[in-house]
Amino acid sequence: MLAFSFGQAPRSYLLPVALSVLVLMLSTMASGDRPARPVASQGVAGPAPHVAPDPEEVPRAVERILRVSVSLESNGVYGAGFLIDPHRGLILTSYHVVEDMQAPRASMRDGRRSSAQVIATDRALDVALLSAEGLKSPHIPPPQLVDAARLRPGEEVFAVGSPRKLPFTVSRGIVSFVEREMEDGRYLQLDMAINDGNSGGPVFTRHGELVGMMSFILRRAQGLAFALPVTAATRAFPSVLNDASTSQVHEPRVP
Repeated sequence: MLAFSFGQAPRSYLLPVALSVLVLMLSTMASGDRPARPVASQGVAGPAPHVAPDPEEVPRAVERILRVSVSLESNGVYGAGFLIDPHRGLILTSYHVVEDMQAPRASMRDGRRSSAQVIATDRALDVALLSAEGLKSPHIPPPQLVDAARLRPGEEVFAVGSPRKLPFTVSRGIVSFVEREMEDGRYLQLDMAINDGNSGGPVFTRHGELVGMMSFILRRAQGLAFALPVTAATRAFPSVLNDASTSQVHEPRVP
């Protein structure tokens, strides 16, 4: 019979116990260092990967619209417009811009100038169509038209005009209200710095999509500008603007 006290265990018993304890410690440490397995998806999509904005997108869009932007002047009165059909030199602008112009002259940022003739008007809609023989531009594509009703409040928009006799000035703002009902129609309401000379100029998105034509501002107010949707402006002259490139309306790009 073996006899031993609690304080003195035989060495033959201590070795297996020590090995067991060592194995247990090593397995515990290994499992603690092992990375946790990912939890299987339960059908809930994770956040979309962040895509850095293209810093050149807005400058490219502005450049495209500036290529079709037109400054109108007569007897010291300035206004704006744009080539709705560059190939034929057709300019879209507001009727009140050219209403009192005796012999409007149109100029482009590239330095070209030409006399312009009013060939069609819609006084109720405040739209006029001009022809400028010297501004025919077969190398410039027509602007891409987008229905302004597809925009959302808060979207960034831009305008080109001749405020205070400063042609080809670019302004920036946001959409305040889509399809604002006014006495004479529905307009795109904008929060934007607009002054005399901006009327008739193009309003466009950060993607270079043409959505409207600057129409008017509310006097004694700040940041209350209104643009006529470009689709409404072009529908005023269906017999003239019947070319597919100037009448086709595109889907807006997602901001």
